[in-house]
Amino acid sequence: MIDRFAAHLSRGLNGFKAERPAREWCAPAWLAALGKYLDYLHDRYDAFPVRDEHTRAAAMQVLDEVRRKELNRVHGRSALESAAFVDADVRYELYAVKDTKTGKVVGCIRVTTADQIASIAASREEYCLHKFPPALLARTQVFTRLAILSEYRKTAASLVLLRRLLKDALAANMQASLLACEPGLYPSYLRLGIRPLGSLHQSPSGGFRIPMVALLHDVEHLRRVHSPLRGLVVGVKGALPQEAMHWYQELEARDGPIDPGVTFHSGDSAAGAHAALTRGLTAAGRRELLRNAMEVQCRAGDIIISAGDGGKCMGLVLRGSVKVEQEGRPAATLERGELFGDTAVVTKRNQTANIVAVGDETRVLILSQSCLGRLRDSADLAQVWRNLAQIIAGRQYRDVQ
Repeated sequence: MIDRFAAHLSRGLNGFKAERPAREWCAPAWLAALGKYLDYLHDRYDAFPVRDEHTRAAAMQVLDEVRRKELNRVHGRSALESAAFVDADVRYELYAVKDTKTGKVVGCIRVTTADQIASIAASREEYCLHKFPPALLARTQVFTRLAILSEYRKTAASLVLLRRLLKDALAANMQASLLACEPGLYPSYLRLGIRPLGSLHQSPSGGFRIPMVALLHDVEHLRRVHSPLRGLVVGVKGALPQEAMHWYQELEARDGPIDPGVTFHSGDSAAGAHAALTRGLTAAGRRELLRNAMEVQCRAGDIIISAGDGGKCMGLVLRGSVKVEQEGRPAATLERGELFGDTAVVTKRNQTANIVAVGDETRVLILSQSCLGRLRDSADLAQVWRNLAQIIAGRQYRDVQ
């Protein structure tokens, strides 16, 4: 019994451990991962398809809290509808995840099949559906409207929800799952074994999205990235379908490796550009703050962050410039090394202006709001908040001159 538990724990921690480089795997992170895994092991969270009106109402409340109130991303009549197929009559399944200790629904996601939305132009672009052979679309799912309450985002809730989705997909003979993610979430999806399907593009609501695909039967890839989802596929009896895997391999052979249009920030390669934010930090603190930061190549006119968006990320200009637009009018131009989106992150309020790339040579560094929570040393944390305060105060001083 103990040996079995140790084996399960080791496999589970391998998945969580892959979330950070080995040199940063310290005791606090190990304990956090252990607690997260034990919650998973002891069924702290339960995910399931919604079958009754009470649960549906609770899931809609979560969506409203996250999509409308936190992110200000509602297109259409409700938080359930998306810009990619807002007016389409699409059949879908709604899944929920609840905290079994409290019985509270803490997250949800909508699932539909790709063949239902393949004729919608916005959906074809959002999920690269034009790349699929028609026969595969009916065996491909699309995940939209993922929402997890903020206080549960560092728990095992989202992993439990995703595992249930993929378990049911495998049982239904699905071969692939699609989603579109923000650059800040790209590293997390890679660690789960989900791969890019195309380059990032402008979202209808502003900001960027990267089309991603999970090939459900690619055991070798899941093993290679230490995905915690590998066990689901290994447990499937009989021969695994190969159509989706062959299609993706042929796609890469024909078009070359898929470039998502973003790259991981390479340490101190642009130290001068982020000096205002990282000044005074230890080397370890600087690595923690910039870990998983994504460099994005922009085109002229790209809306990097849109007005009204929830303060979930901030950015730095690495090359070129961006302009700040309020109600369609230019309010300021930011050059290399200047920060944007920081006020919304600090105040936890919605962005008040559009941040727009000025030229095709503009390159920005995107940091998620969670970067501030990764600083383990109290002196580093205090220093980065001083840096942010100086940046914001200096900007306000210039504005009144």
